[in-house]
Amino acid sequence: MVTTQNSASTSENINDEGSLGKWQIVLALSGMVIGGTLIILIIIEVLFRAFARPPVLWNDRPRTYFIPQDAKVLTDRSYSVIKKPGTIRIAVVGDSFSFAPYMQFDDAFPKRMERWLNLNSVQPTVEVINYGVPRYSTSHEVEVVERAIREQADLILLQITLNDPEIKPYRPTGLLVDENTGNASITNPILNHWKSMAFVVTRLFNTQSHRDYKKYFFDLFQRKDTWNNFRGPLKTIVKKASDAKIPIVAAVFPLFGYPVNDSYPFFPLHEKVQTLLTKLNVPHLDLAEPYRGLPIERLQVMPGLDRHPNEIGHRIAAEAIVPWLHGTKLLPEEIFPVRIVPERIGTMLPELKK
Repeated sequence: MVTTQNSASTSENINDEGSLGKWQIVLALSGMVIGGTLIILIIIEVLFRAFARPPVLWNDRPRTYFIPQDAKVLTDRSYSVIKKPGTIRIAVVGDSFSFAPYMQFDDAFPKRMERWLNLNSVQPTVEVINYGVPRYSTSHEVEVVERAIREQADLILLQITLNDPEIKPYRPTGLLVDENTGNASITNPILNHWKSMAFVVTRLFNTQSHRDYKKYFFDLFQRKDTWNNFRGPLKTIVKKASDAKIPIVAAVFPLFGYPVNDSYPFFPLHEKVQTLLTKLNVPHLDLAEPYRGLPIERLQVMPGLDRHPNEIGHRIAAEAIVPWLHGTKLLPEEIFPVRIVPERIGTMLPELKK
């Protein structure tokens, strides 16, 4: 019996030692995996810090803004409410894409148009008045069109952005500065020191932000209340212009949160706007094509921070709108530039086109 008890005790000791050995192996393997992972992460962090280039922070926005001495608002020059005899007046009604935040006022596309429509030696004076107000929706622009009619506009150019269906129970006067942020800024004590992980987290966050950005605009056009907030006021605007016997046209801007190429996701929204404008008999120009293939960094007023078009974007818009307006035959022929040259790289005039 003693022998049997000793054998059982020995067996239990062996089993205990075997179990302990297995746990030691598991712990050793776990330690090796954790340690190896930490070593790999450290190597990645070292390589990332060695070869990754931090983003170059720069800002080419004006340090100060030059405003006409007699200006009543930051949008445009002061002008007479009663139009001077012989003057052609074009009213540009829109939102921040007309107003042009962070730019000199005369770099906005309405003022570029005004420059180019006053180039001929013998012609009426052309005023292109910028009625744009940041964050206005189409519902706010009804009263602006009424004002343009009172101020004797000869043509109303309605600038349309794809956020125009937004419902705002107040009257905006300016931008919400932080609402147009494109890329995420992740603040976290760990990520402030773990640069490679911060890079990965930021990329993932920005991907989600782009999805949300796209969904937001599609929702505006798919929800009944927001779509009606665009369609109803637009019909009212067209009727008021028609009753006043003032021609109205529209220019539809793309969104500069995505490059305008074959993958640009908002073409269906452009088509929906154009279908409505066609039904309302409003001549319109879709401005997506002139921007096709251009890097959005070349077009954004503050790349990665603000998606409004910059001076290049406004010039491109004006270059497209002026000849298109010429083709509509809604304005006198003599105000459109007669002398147009194919290039400008020296002081000598090349062969002129008319």
